[in-house]
Amino acid sequence: MKKTKMFLLVTAILLAAFLTGCGQKNTVEAFVVSTVQYTEKADIESATQPEQVEVGVDIYASVYFIESPEGMEYTGKWYIDGTEIKSDSQKTTMDKCGAIVFVLEADSVTVGTLKFEVVYNDDVLCSKELNVT
Repeated sequence: MKKTKMFLLVTAILLAAFLTGCGQKNTVEAFVVSTVQYTEKADIESATQPEQVEVGVDIYASVYFIESPEGMEYTGKWYIDGTEIKSDSQKTTMDKCGAIVFVLEADSVTVGTLKFEVVYNDDVLCSKELNVT
């Protein structure tokens, strides 16, 4: 009887831990879209998110991931006024946490509403919109 209760208790604890950890799909801890490239977590978290950017400059989406084993693939998608202009897939090079920087080259930056998304397995993990003037 004691062994059965102990087994049930241990099983319940493990199941609760499993459900808590596996329910999290979003591995993005911090991100910023700007004209500056950031690769360190503290810099990404403290960066000021601009509301608008200028035509003719490179735009960087600096994304800090957690719970991402080395080799996980994320896709950065860029849109101008709702039309996709670039899709870039990159794999993590770190184990568990680190940054990936997605770049939109200056010649692709035109006037309108710029939107950036990070996608994993058809799930949008984060997105940001900026005005391009």
